[in-house]
Amino acid sequence: MIGIASRASSTMASADAGALSPAMARALLALVIAVSFVAGMLATGSEASAAAIALAGPDLTHLLRAMALLKALMAAGMAAAVIWRLGSPVTPAWWSAYALTCAGAAAGPGLIWRMAHVGAGALTLHVGLLAALILLWRDPAVGARLSMMVNAWRAKVRSR
Repeated sequence: MIGIASRASSTMASADAGALSPAMARALLALVIAVSFVAGMLATGSEASAAAIALAGPDLTHLLRAMALLKALMAAGMAAAVIWRLGSPVTPAWWSAYALTCAGAAAGPGLIWRMAHVGAGALTLHVGLLAALILLWRDPAVGARLSMMVNAWRAKVRSR
């Protein structure tokens, strides 16, 4: 555990000069997520959406819209994990990668809701989720933050 924390702290120390502050990184990410969700909702014209809904029928439309809501919850959970990660300074390159994954995951449920591009919406959502999981797994700062949390929890348990 010491190796992970020292490696991450050395990575973060060298990146502090060009790193985004946690507040700025989180605010920009929230903006990216909101814009991506709206873009997903507006990507399909109302005529194409109405035609897709008429073709699918009411039962399939209700089912797919319920799935869109569940997928939006999945994307929100992933965004929460990324926002937790952005609680420490992040380089612009890491932030851009996280923003791209969140943008795809946020646009997916909007595309599914409009019914004209269900396949594209599912693909963008799942690619975004998978990419975010890989980024969180490979980001050295995540290991350092988790290590600090586990050590604090262990110290608290030992002090009881």
